[in-house]
Amino acid sequence: MIDLHKLHVFHIVAQEGSFSAAAERLYITQSAVSQQIKELEAGLGQTLFERGWRGVTLTPSGEILEATAAQVFDLIARAEAALTDVAQLTSGRITISATQGVSAYLAPLWMQEFRAEHPNFTVVLNTGVTGKIIDDVLAHRSDLGVIEGELEDTLPPRLGHLVLDEIEQILVVGFKHPFWERDRVGLAELSSQSFIMRQQQSQSRIWLERMLKRGGIDPRVAAEFDNFEAMKRAVAAGTCVAVLPPYVIEGELKQHLLHAVPVEGKPLVRELKLVWNRDTQTSPITRRFLSFLSQHYPAVQPLLRPIT
Repeated sequence: MIDLHKLHVFHIVAQEGSFSAAAERLYITQSAVSQQIKELEAGLGQTLFERGWRGVTLTPSGEILEATAAQVFDLIARAEAALTDVAQLTSGRITISATQGVSAYLAPLWMQEFRAEHPNFTVVLNTGVTGKIIDDVLAHRSDLGVIEGELEDTLPPRLGHLVLDEIEQILVVGFKHPFWERDRVGLAELSSQSFIMRQQQSQSRIWLERMLKRGGIDPRVAAEFDNFEAMKRAVAAGTCVAVLPPYVIEGELKQHLLHAVPVEGKPLVRELKLVWNRDTQTSPITRRFLSFLSQHYPAVQPLLRPIT
C-alpha cells in the first residue's frame, strides 16, 4: 500500500520540479524529501524521477503515479471543502498579492468588508509587480493575485486568470492647467503636454507609452515617481498631466484638488485581472473570499460552481 504522506511529498516534488523547492514548500529539509522519495521508489520498485542538475523530471512511471496522485489530493480537498462550514471556523488565513494601485486603494476596502463578515480570519495583503505576483501564486506563497494591467501572451498552463473588470484610465490635471475647465479632450491634444509618469520599468508606464504612441503621440516626460501619491501631489501643484486609475483619484476629485478630463473615444483602458494556481484545490476560506469578491465583480461567479 502506498503511504499517503510519501505520496504527498512525491506530488509536491512533481509540481515544483525540484527537491529543494518541495522542501521549502513543505517546511522540511531537502534530505527528508529525498529520503521520502527513495523509500517510495523502493516500495514500488520503480524510478519515479530523473535527477538532473537543474532539478528533476518525471519518468514514465512517475507520470502515471502523478496523474493518480493529483486525482487523490483533488478528491481529498473537495471532500474537505464540502464538509467544512466556514461560518464555524475559529481561525483561518488567506494571502492575496496585488499590484500597487489595487493594494493601496481597492484591497483595503475589500479586506474590511470581508472581515466584517468573518472576523476570525486573517487576511494577508502583499504588494508586488505583476511578475512577482505570478511567481508567488505559482509557488503557493499567495492564494490569489489581483493585477491591474497586462499579462504576457505565453503563461504557465497552471496559472488561471480571469478579467474582473475593464477600467478606463483618467487624465487628471491641477487647477493651474489650461484643461481645468475642460470636460473632455481629444487624444491628439496630449501631444503638447508634459506628463508625470511612473518609473520606466513599471508595467503601467510601459502600457501608457505604448497606447500613446499608437495614437501618434511621443509623450514628453517631466517627472517620474514610483507611487501614485507623489504623482497626484505633483499634478495638483503644477501644470503637468497624469493618467491614473479612477479609484486612485476619488478623494482628490471630491476635494477639487484634481480635475478629471476624460479622453474622447476611451483609448486608455486597462483590465483588472484575478490570477490563481490551477494545480491547487481552492480552500474553503479562499472560496469564501471569492464569493465575497463576486459581489463586486460578477465575472468571478463561474469559479464558484458547486463542487462535484
